[in-house]
Amino acid sequence: MEHVLPQIKAWHNVDLKRFKNEIVPLHQPAILKSLIKDWPVVQHSKESPNTLINYLKKFDKGLETNYLKADKKVKGRFFYNEGLNGLNFETQTANFIDVIEKINSADINEQYLYISNAPTNKYIPNFLKENSNDLLSHTLNPGIWIGNKITIAPHFDVPDNIACCISGKRRFTLFPPEQISNLYIGPIDNTPAGQPVSMVEVNKPDFVKFPRYKEAIKNALVAELEPGDAIYIPSLWWHNVESLDKFNVLLTYFHDATPKNYGSGFDCLIHGLMSIRNLPEGKRKAWQAYFNHYLFSDIGQSSAHIPQEKLGILGKHTPEISQGLKEIVVNSLMR
Repeated sequence: MEHVLPQIKAWHNVDLKRFKNEIVPLHQPAILKSLIKDWPVVQHSKESPNTLINYLKKFDKGLETNYLKADKKVKGRFFYNEGLNGLNFETQTANFIDVIEKINSADINEQYLYISNAPTNKYIPNFLKENSNDLLSHTLNPGIWIGNKITIAPHFDVPDNIACCISGKRRFTLFPPEQISNLYIGPIDNTPAGQPVSMVEVNKPDFVKFPRYKEAIKNALVAELEPGDAIYIPSLWWHNVESLDKFNVLLTYFHDATPKNYGSGFDCLIHGLMSIRNLPEGKRKAWQAYFNHYLFSDIGQSSAHIPQEKLGILGKHTPEISQGLKEIVVNSLMR
């Protein structure tokens, strides 16, 4: 890539208080330098992949897991196939530890293997008793990602994410949410891993096919993590993830501070695609004005003329109000 991307800001000596009060309010990605450097699993990883695998074995429950497998043609980029009518990898099942050993011994010039977001509480319970801190609550049940030299296309997550690098180096290329129009997002209902992804190959962009990506690059940030580092990725930020070494282990903590009764913004988006996207242009513009008024304008501006006790669903949502709204939506969809 010709354009040199600015580095994500690195924060040192981050604890829970500093994270909540200084980092999260910025809604900007942040490198949490050396956040987990003292964890036993990181110390074992620095000795060798085999030492790390032997350490994980003592927590293993002997369960089978799904893993992804691709041949050398994909060059480690888990994505769609050339015709966009399928994927360029297959899903297989094997014993959790056996898969990890396959990954470690695989020839990265011949095949690419990948365990995706396996729940630690399911596969390696008690692991977090030895590897945790106040910032990363063990009650969140993080997912573990293990693979060889692979790349995951730019995608977003609805919750906030803290990704912890345990073994191998990782490169994250991030784009703010407002760059969505410049990232050439693929189908929503047919995706490689659940979330829609950018069709652009970040390290080899085709500017003829994707000219607006030049603007996305101007707003991109990059981070390279060493074992022991972590990265905070705010909700809805697009991120491309590259595993740079032969054997790589990552732990992700997803956390959504949004009250559960609020529901999902992504569900709202899907509903909008059903009910508004294909309307005539005049009606779409009219609904855009209504959405801007009720959802995206200053709350005080849109409802200041209504007495506080009469705001109803325009006011703060209690669980009871949210439940009533859900019932309205469900009933409308059943018509």
